[in-house]
This record gives sequence, structure tokens and C-alpha cells, in this order.
Amino acid sequence: MKKLALLFVALFALQVADAQEVTFSVSSGVSDPGFQRKIESAVSALLTEFGRAFDAKDTPDFSRIPITEGAAASVRMLWRNSPFHCDETDLVEPVLVTYDGDYQIRNIPMECLNEKGEPVYHEMVIELDASGTINRITRAIEAHLYRRIMADGSQVTDLRQREIILNYVEDFRTAYDKKDIDFLEMVFSDDALIITGKVIQRKKGDGGVQVRPDIVYSKYSKREYLDRLRTRVFPNTKYIEVTFGVVDVVKHPTIEGYYGVKVRQGYKSMYKNGVVYEDDGYLFMLWDFRDENHPQIHVRTWQPYWLDEAKTQTIGDDQIININSFKITK
Repeated sequence: MKKLALLFVALFALQVADAQEVTFSVSSGVSDPGFQRKIESAVSALLTEFGRAFDAKDTPDFSRIPITEGAAASVRMLWRNSPFHCDETDLVEPVLVTYDGDYQIRNIPMECLNEKGEPVYHEMVIELDASGTINRITRAIEAHLYRRIMADGSQVTDLRQREIILNYVEDFRTAYDKKDIDFLEMVFSDDALIITGKVIQRKKGDGGVQVRPDIVYSKYSKREYLDRLRTRVFPNTKYIEVTFGVVDVVKHPTIEGYYGVKVRQGYKSMYKNGVVYEDDGYLFMLWDFRDENHPQIHVRTWQPYWLDEAKTQTIGDDQIININSFKITK
């Protein structure tokens, strides 16, 4: 029995040692060959470690990877929700230089397991600072959405704010996946207005004709909303997956620094008792970017996309909340 146990340990160690190595190469965006090699080495080591930890059902070990504690902590939070790995062996992507001087790599393919243990594909963003240290890792919106939103920018200031907005939108989405209540606490303004819609099926009208369902809205303060997440939703949820299918960013026509962000959001979760919950709807956020270092969400609304269980009726375009739905006073 002892020999069998030792053999099992040896085989397990061999499997871990033979974990798939991922090689990342920079296609463009970095002119210094030495710094390019530094980026390639750091990202390759990170993705390889994700694969090792995923296969070994372990937590990633960052001791030999140049990464900030904040970025490492972010990964650990995501890992508790659902471990992930890169299923590619050779990646070639460009490096984008952000307006604050960091180096961003998008379109990193990742595979995680959903609440049923089925593989789910998503993309991640990895950012490094000027020293080549990884300082941000988050789930990404799809590449074509990112390119389209950036292409809508008309001025240098607008382009910079759109880039910052998209970074925060990605972090906002990822905050739910990793149950990061501290980020949500920081990003919602103290007087934030949170509105959620719920479909109410009405009785048949005269002559037995089915009446179109209503959406009834509930209003919450920042404290009420976050306390619900902190005490009820996050502690009792085993798995959360938030996806963004459509993202529209609209600059306020008259007030500088205000942007409306409308998102087609998919939300899926499994509670610890095994019950699965999912919904599909429109998320709207009114962002105030007058202080780029501390942007705030003043309004967050959610409306259901489908109005019936059979998914034959959708919310009307004229009902979807947008930046013109609110009167903004400076």
C-alpha cells in the first residue's frame, strides 16, 4: 500500500511538472527589444502558471512572476469563483500603450468551468507597468466591441476617457464574478441611485386577450444595494458569471465628463444549495469621469430583456433607459 501511495504521488508530480507551457509573443507596439522580451517572459510565465494550477486543482503560485499584490489578489478572488486556464500553446498579440503609460494586452483566450462543470470561453486583459510588472488582470469585453467604442471617439480627451471608461466597465463586470464588494463600494457614489425592473404578468383583458406584461421598478440606495450583495447574494452564491453582449458608450451632449454606458448583460449564478439563477437584460450606468482617478457611478439601472417565459416578447426600444432619461445637475 505504501509503495502504491508513493507511486501515485510520483505520477501526480510528473503530471504537474508536464503542465502545458504557454508561449506569448508580442506582434507590435513595443520598440525596445529588451522590454519586449520582459513582457513576453512575464505573460508566458503567468499563463503557464494558470495552466499548472488549473490542472493540479491548485491555487496559482506567483512567487516567480513579476506581479503586484493587487493583481495577484484579483486573480485569487476570480479563482475562488471559477478557475481558468489558457488552452493555447502559442499566443501572438499586439501591445497597446494606454494613456497613463501602461502596456495592455487584450484578446487573451481563457477557458473556465461554469456551474455545471462545462467549459466556458472568455477573454482577459493583462496590463503591465513601465517596469514590466503585471499590475492589472481582468475579464475583457469582446474585441470588436472595444474597437467600435474607441472608434466612436472624436477628440484626444474623449478617446482617453473612453479608454478609462472601458477599463472600469471591465473591472465593474469582473467585480461581480469575483464578489469584490470593496470595488463596488469605491465606484458607486454615496448618493447613487440603483433601479431594478421586474416583469409582472397581468391578467387577460376583456375577451380573453392577453395584456402585454408590465415592468415594475424598485429603487435602492447605495447602502441598501451593497448590503444586499454583501449579506445575501455573495455569501450564498457558489458561482457567478456576468457577460456583456452589447456595449454602447454615449458622451453627454452638454456636461463634460459625464458618460452613459448601456450594456446588454447576461447574468448566471448558482447558489450554494444548487439552485441556478439567470437573467438577461439591459444595464445602464451613468458615469462621472470629471475626476479620472476616482470615477463614480451615479445611476445604475437594470431592465429585463424578455417580458415572458417563452421569450417571445422583448422590452420596447422606447422603454430602454439611457442618458436622456435623467436630468443632471452639476
